[in-house]
Amino acid sequence: MLVPCSDAMDENYRRMKYVRYADDFLVGIIGSKADAQRVKEDLKIHLSERLKLELSEQKTLITNAQSPAKFLGYEVWVRKSNAAKRNKNGILNRTFGAKVQLEIGNATMRKKLLDYDAMTISVRNGKEVWKPKSRPSMKNNDDLEILTQYNAEIRGLRNYYSIANNSSTIDSFYNIMEYSMYKTYACKYQTSTRKIIRKYTEGRDFIVKYENRKGRLLKSRFYNEGFARKSFIDNHADAIPNGIFAKRTSLIDRLKAKQCEFCGANEDLQMHHVRKIADLKGKQDWERHMIARRRKTLAVCFNCHRKIHNGKMD
Repeated sequence: MLVPCSDAMDENYRRMKYVRYADDFLVGIIGSKADAQRVKEDLKIHLSERLKLELSEQKTLITNAQSPAKFLGYEVWVRKSNAAKRNKNGILNRTFGAKVQLEIGNATMRKKLLDYDAMTISVRNGKEVWKPKSRPSMKNNDDLEILTQYNAEIRGLRNYYSIANNSSTIDSFYNIMEYSMYKTYACKYQTSTRKIIRKYTEGRDFIVKYENRKGRLLKSRFYNEGFARKSFIDNHADAIPNGIFAKRTSLIDRLKAKQCEFCGANEDLQMHHVRKIADLKGKQDWERHMIARRRKTLAVCFNCHRKIHNGKMD
């Protein structure tokens, strides 16, 4: 049995770490539970008297550091381990214990997949079984739009949780999204996922081909960069996200052809804008068209545009 080299609860040693983002904060204390309760009470008094704010008792919890605390979507906890590894001199050191861990939980990936409507959940032998499903709301999008949407959702989760110690577990999220994409294409073309995979796969990559405005044939690949943990934090702010985005879509095709997306007329083309897709009620055909394609813009002729604003569009 390995015995710790120091007393983790030494009464003569206290340390506190504090981190905040907007109105969320996390306080780590090396000390007793009474110390944590005292700090919480001091915070409550400070917020009330100095800032005129109220501390939420339901959200402000005191937990043991070995139990995960949720902070900014991460599960934060301190690992307790006596595992050892040899240093460069060949000496065994216990370097894994008392290390802060950042992890992404299954509940986070579960919620994301359900929000995207990319999976269904069934219960088998008392356990949840996750199954990918198609997303019918995307079947009116063109091939590049569908691929771009899935890539953006995967990269979004991967980039946010790239510093998690268990970032490799995002692979399970990726697998559900991958087959959900296959099923969405199959739904769009009324065929099987096997035929879709065979049609779009080149080597080991799933590829969608498209032409840019100059008529040049380009390729967009499904995400294949893995989920290894980043060992550093990149402070560089990329104003324009890397990667290929939908530069030739059905909308661009119609704009170039000067064709109304609603009636097919090809004169006096104008753009109809809405502030939010959520504002659309879906009661009229033009609203359902925008909702199905998840677009806040619609290329229409002058007559259709006037009917939309006058509420006379059928």
